[in-house]
Amino acid sequence: MSVANTNSVLIIGAGAAGLAAARDLAAAGLSVTIIEARDRIGGRVHTVRDESFNLPIELGAEFVHGKHPALIKLLDSSRTPFSDVSERHWYFENGVVSRSNDFWNKLTALFDLMSKEKPDQTFAQFLDSLPNDPETLRAKAVATRYVQGFHAADIRRAGVHGLIAANEAEDQVGGHHSFRVAAGYETLLQRLNEEAKQHGAIVQLNAVVREIHWGRNNVEVICLPGERQQRFAASRALITLPLGVLQEKSKAHAAVRFVPALPEEKQNAIDDIPMGHVARIVLVFRERFWEELDLAGTGAQEDLSQLGFIHFPEAAIPTWWSLLPLRAPVLVGWAGGTRAEKFLRLSEAECVSEALRSLKKIFGVSETSLRKSLLHSYRHDWNADPFSRGAYAYLPVNGLEKQQELARPVENTIFFAGEATSVGHIGTVHGALESGQRAAKEIVDSLN
Repeated sequence: MSVANTNSVLIIGAGAAGLAAARDLAAAGLSVTIIEARDRIGGRVHTVRDESFNLPIELGAEFVHGKHPALIKLLDSSRTPFSDVSERHWYFENGVVSRSNDFWNKLTALFDLMSKEKPDQTFAQFLDSLPNDPETLRAKAVATRYVQGFHAADIRRAGVHGLIAANEAEDQVGGHHSFRVAAGYETLLQRLNEEAKQHGAIVQLNAVVREIHWGRNNVEVICLPGERQQRFAASRALITLPLGVLQEKSKAHAAVRFVPALPEEKQNAIDDIPMGHVARIVLVFRERFWEELDLAGTGAQEDLSQLGFIHFPEAAIPTWWSLLPLRAPVLVGWAGGTRAEKFLRLSEAECVSEALRSLKKIFGVSETSLRKSLLHSYRHDWNADPFSRGAYAYLPVNGLEKQQELARPVENTIFFAGEATSVGHIGTVHGALESGQRAAKEIVDSLN
């Protein structure tokens, strides 16, 4: 291996965690190079622009959950307007429409029954331990949809202790409040990138990491940008790759090989924490057709011009939202966890058909009229993306211990960050930012 500059750091991945770490490390005077496989920064924050209406379309992260200091500081520094979309949830169940208070009351009452004092178990096992009276059954259904939809989790694998940690962390930052970034989430990552570059950080795009050779205080990263091999050397490396990439074993799918292999405990932690699945589709219409309708012929006297989120469990794609407060002719469909798995095998055209059938069920509008009104569709399959291999992580049974191992440095040379390492804030952009800042501090401390 090449002999590296003592105060040099290689950061693998230019997502939120990598960019946050790069900014802090470069500001501390270290030589920082970020290596990114894609032709863009942002990772799982991916904003595109719709040509018809010049709207930001989010294919990855879309909402700011709560007011975590790391993200709010970034919003302030970027001077990017954002709007609260928290109270615009409508829930459709058995022909009845209810607002968000009823949903959260059911969910909170059930989650309050979970305990950290008992041995960890899957969320499915926890639900099975509860009575089956009508009210509890309704609460179980609500909780299942929440864990699948919000955490992108399989309830047969998701651990209760991890969900408790997420709920507690969410309460600390007001996570039940959600905000939308008006100009697109990418503007926050662009600001972070600018701050890192101002301090001297360098970003290498289109550099696919294949091997990481390491020994104490010395790291060499071998990349394959196109057909040309490229090598980078430093005294420290920070790995911010999604867990799905670290779990990949096939070279044909952008697997990363560590030489020597990582310690067994570290590799087990990587392999044991699952990546959640999400199916998201964005549909752009000619007009806001839903504003003059009722909900599937229920006659519910709701002003659908104020439709934010609607949850309709009988639909194949059960959750939809508009871009309110912007009154744009756009609806976003979302299915998470096991409900998303069927969409991973479908083409975009098949996903559009499923989406239109779901909207037909919800609004009582013919599929033919929906197709006539449809202008564009947008979809990104994060599960098939070789640089993601899933949407975001969630914790299994005893996952908190695995997560601590995942975040632990290896011989003060290889460090780890990313949403999967953020206790309580797993699966969020602010969790990724926080983890990058935590890892940057660990690296600086290791050099002192």
